[in-house]
Amino acid sequence: MLRLLSIRDFVVVETLDLELASGFSVLTGETGAGKSILLDALALLLGDRFELRQLRPGASRAELAAVFELDDRPEVAAWLGEEGLAAEGDLLIRRTLDAQGKSRAWINGRPATLAQLQRGRRTAGRHPRPARAPVAAGGRGAAPPGRRVRRLHRARRRGRRRLAGLAHGDRRA
Repeated sequence: MLRLLSIRDFVVVETLDLELASGFSVLTGETGAGKSILLDALALLLGDRFELRQLRPGASRAELAAVFELDDRPEVAAWLGEEGLAAEGDLLIRRTLDAQGKSRAWINGRPATLAQLQRGRRTAGRHPRPARAPVAAGGRGAAPPGRRVRRLHRARRRGRRRLAGLAHGDRRA
């Protein structure tokens, strides 16, 4: 789980330190508020390629860092051990990009390659899946995703129609 994201001189961000609490976190905001910048920074930390245009204008170097909690991710801890990058506790990933286009990366304070970052992302992306859908109350299996999506879409349309009716003074809506 992501615990901390630190950004320096990346795109339009001079300095940002975002600490996330345990549980569910949501990024919201108006168009242009910077949500995509945070996601781009995470993608770069996980192996995407830097582009020189991502360096904040006037800056000599961009620096990104993230701390991930590994308590519930033993497969990632095992992969770090296999790669010789294990450390006690959390996972720290850091990347820099300088004005000459040179990028460097570190995992838990040790130099890392772009390929290692990408392998780490693939390892972290693997989640054990149940062999079949759980049986719901009443003995029926869980609905296929398509059916659930259609049901949610219909409920959303009904809610929008009701809100539109209330906005136009229809008290029955």
